[in-house]
Amino acid sequence: MAQKYTNIYYFYYLSDIGGTETFLYELSKKYHKLDLTIVYRYANENQIKRLQKYVRCVQFREQEIECERAFFNYGMDIIEKVHAKDYYFVIHADYEDQMKRGQLYKIPDHPKINHYIAVSSHAAKAFTKITGKKCEVCYNPYTPEKNKEILHLVSATRLSKEKGKNRMVKFAEMLDKAGIKYIWTIFTNDKNEIDNPNIAYMTPRLDVLDYVADADYLVQLSDNESFCYSVVEALCAGTPVIVTPCPVFEEIGLVEGKNCYYIPFDMKDVNVKKILDKPTKFNYRPPQDSWSKFLIDKPNTWLEEKDTVYLVEATDAYQENHINDGELHRTPAKGERWEVTPERMRVLTGENERNIKFVKVVGKYYKNTI
Repeated sequence: MAQKYTNIYYFYYLSDIGGTETFLYELSKKYHKLDLTIVYRYANENQIKRLQKYVRCVQFREQEIECERAFFNYGMDIIEKVHAKDYYFVIHADYEDQMKRGQLYKIPDHPKINHYIAVSSHAAKAFTKITGKKCEVCYNPYTPEKNKEILHLVSATRLSKEKGKNRMVKFAEMLDKAGIKYIWTIFTNDKNEIDNPNIAYMTPRLDVLDYVADADYLVQLSDNESFCYSVVEALCAGTPVIVTPCPVFEEIGLVEGKNCYYIPFDMKDVNVKKILDKPTKFNYRPPQDSWSKFLIDKPNTWLEEKDTVYLVEATDAYQENHINDGELHRTPAKGERWEVTPERMRVLTGENERNIKFVKVVGKYYKNTI
């Protein structure tokens, strides 16, 4: 006995993500008050669950189907099993462009198809141009939704026990259970240590602070810390932190609810939804150092030294010892001149394992690189 429906939309395969899958979802959401049935051969389970909130979904298993209108998308392989009053084929692509690229293997055509619909005027004109068939236009439906705010977390840490890896796993699970949408960017070399689809790993770099400043919170759930630069840097950038109650944090100016939220070491009784109330703007001043008391007061000579360039001249030592210069990658002739850094000058003038003087200094000048 044939299964009877009003409107059916047929797709051979529904992927886990894609524009046509979005089309079906938006269609089902907007027109769920109408009798609409999605028929498919194969489909991603999550896609079907999402569609079933609004419409009937039926897997095709060679059954006979009766309906008033049948809409075929990317395939007509079941059309002989479908008995409808009207048969539509929905054009989701620019067939003219696909033909030029050699990607159009078959123009959709079947004696039963008596209507063509394209999702844009552009697609309709292209289809008509290469087939000569009349094609109506019906844009893809879309109903704007109120977006939920995405929580942006960032960490820059090793994923080791003492740095709180197990707590990070539990914290992510708590956020998931609470239904909080978030992206947690972790700068670490220990990539993929925590398997969670909301965690994105990035290779450590020197400019992490820009990412920290852009986040809602920096997260550091260590067993203990003696200072914790990442926390200080985050607070100075105006980003509050989520941390464990390490004794040093109160000392360096963390205040619960003002610039931080504390997560207990045992991860018990954690109200993760409170972090959605992000602390408002705060002023933070890091503890001031006193290194001037410990450093000997002599001027810096490096700034001048690093800008010094020496002009050297090769002695006959290169030729006599048959040695290639490590920077020139060849054996310089006696009397040849070139520029070297102070470190290289010292090596070539005798501070080497052979105690050989390969060059003599014939000039010195400065390049101001500051």
